[in-house]
Formats: sequence, structure tokens, C-alpha cells
Amino acid sequence: MGWTATQQKILSIIPHFTALFSLFGSSYIIVTTLRDRKRWGTPFYRLLCAMCLVDLFNSIASGLSTWPIPVGTPGVYAPLGTVGTCEAQGFFVQAGIASPIYNFML
Repeated sequence: MGWTATQQKILSIIPHFTALFSLFGSSYIIVTTLRDRKRWGTPFYRLLCAMCLVDLFNSIASGLSTWPIPVGTPGVYAPLGTVGTCEAQGFFVQAGIASPIYNFML
């Protein structure tokens, strides 16, 4: 059983907003870490900053939601991209697996 048109719209639109919270949070941690030289000198904050940087790119890719999917893809709400944009989004989403790995190292 597939998704209804309304469900597809909702599942496509929600990530645009939730990714913003992740973007702001990761950006704040990166900025506060880089501003304090004492913090930057410890491995904990370097790993934290790296984790947030990976999460930043992952949030952007996730926030684009269905936009990078090639135009004309059946069953997808609002696809606007090409095969190249879809592959780029897939790369950044898959690279996001580094975030839990950094978290494990902390």
C-alpha cells in the first residue's frame, strides 16, 4: 500500500523545517568551539566540531528532501533535480554515517 498524495506532501515538506533546527544547532556548536582557543586545543572539542561539521552537511542534504530527485520520478512529491543532484544528495546523506562514529569516539 502506497502513500496518499497528502502524506507524500507532508513527508516532503517536514524535513525542510526540521533540518533548520539541526543546521542552527550544529552551526552554534562549531562557532562557539572555534571562538575559544582553549577548547579547540582539546581532542574532545575537535571531535565534537568534526561531528557537527558532518551533521551540517547531512542536515543540508536531508533538508532538501525530495527537491534533488530527478524530475518525472513517479510517486515522488515535488522532484526538481537531475540524476547528478540526486547522487550528490545521496553522497552527503551516506557521509552522515560519520556523525555517529564521531559520537562513539567522544
